[in-house]
Amino acid sequence: MIRVDLHIHTIPAPQEEKFEFDVQTLCSYVDDRNLDAIAITNHNLFDLEQFRTIELVVDCKVFAGIELDIEGGQLLLIDCKGDPSDFSTTCERLTSVAPSKGKPISVEQLKEVFGNLDDYILIPHYDKKPQLPPDAISKLKDFISAGEVSSPKKFVYCLNDDSRLVPVLFSDCRISANLTNLPFRQTYLACSEPTHSSIKACLRDKSKVALSLQEGSRTFQVFEDGQEVCTGLNVLIGARSSGKSFTLKRIAEAFDNVRHIKQFSLVQSDEEANEKRFEALLEKSYSVTSKDFLAELQEVVIDMLDVDIDADERALEDYLSSLLKHAQESERHDSYSAATLYREEQFQILEQDNLRELIASTENLIENIEFRSIVEKYVDRSALKQLIVALMTEYQKREEDRAKKSWINDLVSEVKNKLQFQSATTRIEEFDLYRFSLNRVKAEKFVEVVNLIRRKRTIARRSVQGFTVVAYTKNFEGAMELRKLCGRQIAFGDAFRSYSQPYKYLQELKGIHGIEAVEYHKYLVRIKFETLNKDGYPISGGERSEFNLLQEIQNARKYDMLLIDEPESSFDNIFLLEQVNNLIKQISREMPVVLVTHNNTVGASIQPDYLLLTTKEYEEEEVKYRLYSGFPSTTVLTDVDGRTVKTRDVLLGCLEAGADAYNERRITYENIED
Repeated sequence: MIRVDLHIHTIPAPQEEKFEFDVQTLCSYVDDRNLDAIAITNHNLFDLEQFRTIELVVDCKVFAGIELDIEGGQLLLIDCKGDPSDFSTTCERLTSVAPSKGKPISVEQLKEVFGNLDDYILIPHYDKKPQLPPDAISKLKDFISAGEVSSPKKFVYCLNDDSRLVPVLFSDCRISANLTNLPFRQTYLACSEPTHSSIKACLRDKSKVALSLQEGSRTFQVFEDGQEVCTGLNVLIGARSSGKSFTLKRIAEAFDNVRHIKQFSLVQSDEEANEKRFEALLEKSYSVTSKDFLAELQEVVIDMLDVDIDADERALEDYLSSLLKHAQESERHDSYSAATLYREEQFQILEQDNLRELIASTENLIENIEFRSIVEKYVDRSALKQLIVALMTEYQKREEDRAKKSWINDLVSEVKNKLQFQSATTRIEEFDLYRFSLNRVKAEKFVEVVNLIRRKRTIARRSVQGFTVVAYTKNFEGAMELRKLCGRQIAFGDAFRSYSQPYKYLQELKGIHGIEAVEYHKYLVRIKFETLNKDGYPISGGERSEFNLLQEIQNARKYDMLLIDEPESSFDNIFLLEQVNNLIKQISREMPVVLVTHNNTVGASIQPDYLLLTTKEYEEEEVKYRLYSGFPSTTVLTDVDGRTVKTRDVLLGCLEAGADAYNERRITYENIED
């Protein structure tokens, strides 16, 4: 087996934070991690002079490479021809094909620059951002050797899925003097020497890649001293003050995207504060439910933004006043007021929302792939195409008519203004009676809709690990609830006085500075969440903590590693055995999990994949913390120095308070049974 890191940066890219390359740090990294081969892969460039320097001082095989921006993703390209000078000349041609500086190239341009891609090792960003798009991977499938992932979790996922590329995990690190924590992200390959051909062959075979030397892909390194953990479920045990929590903290600091559930973090002594925190987390976790339910209300509110009944009433008064005054001044009519345009009404211009929606619906019927067979069974496809052409033709015709009417309205308005300026007679004000009536109906319907939505009723119900989360609607009960929802120091007192009058309340919201119009609908009705236990009653404080733990473990799926510190400190054994253990086992099939415990319900019953033991020992009157590890099936656990402890003694001592206590409890249980 050889250990390689084929993704190392020695020159900063223009768009990233600057760093100064330090060759001594690179040498230390190669030596400390016992690397057999590395590749220098800077963004979109290859520096021949720097590469020659690195080759001379680094004690391992160094490959020439480059990381390319291609079609929105990134691709490692490593030279197999073995001539860095020729590779440098090839890379210089990138500037001639790139559309502009800093912009990605296409697959076609990649082939144009580098020619025969069989002369290279191609490794795209696969389960790693920015990921090479599937179309680009498809175009390059004959040349791609493996896919780079961002974590051990994704490595194992790809390894276990026959449809995915061979995974590799590399550091992607920037080598500078400030790189104090050397990365552990490297890949082992099942070959004897680091040559282009042997590496390329290994990268095409999932059985020849691994994250550790001893146990293949089942373990990977976490600490500088070579300590490893398993890619599945690790149980960490040890006596009090032996370094268990400290070990978890070190693991959390060594890796990115880690979820660390600390001891007692989900249990608070302040019941009221705990309940408020729980409600906030619940609303955040199920915010999608609120968003989906309020989506249509948001559309109604947006449609109401231009409705102003008070302004309409004022316009009506102005119209009636001008009409009455115009009639009273009949004897003062002159040639200007007698002109036809002086009294001309403007064209009414109607919106085309319905026609636009009809065109969109027809287009959806034509383009839909999932239900195409059903659609074409009842509607001829050619007829649909003819329909959409007819609808679009009608739309264009109406748009032209609207444009003409709008132009004439502007012209008439301008003429009226000039005639009014010359005439002594009052002009009748413009007034759209249709829009006036429509707005009043809209306001009435808006009040009706909001009052219906505010009626308390269940809108969603979801089962979660033995609990039931219920979402229901209710009224806001005060201005403080509105401010809490807003999350900003905004006064809602004046607006809330009109809360029972939805239309007036909306007008008050429109007058509050600091609230976006797209958010008004959120303040009309409250979506409340409640969690019920298995008997259908609201959960107690203890059950709330249980639900929090299950939610935290469930939500950990979006992370790359899960660390849990002594869950038994806050929960009873039945809950741990029946619910927590099962969920943790499920999660550990997707990512590495490290669980600290001193409880046999968790430590033994959960049947871990790997055991870790922390100890505090005295050597020459000095305290020495050690970490032993191994698979549960082995008779001994071993530390990095080769020291061993018996697995049976460890389990009995840490989980059962020793063999004597275990046997005493066993006899007691047997006597009770008899």
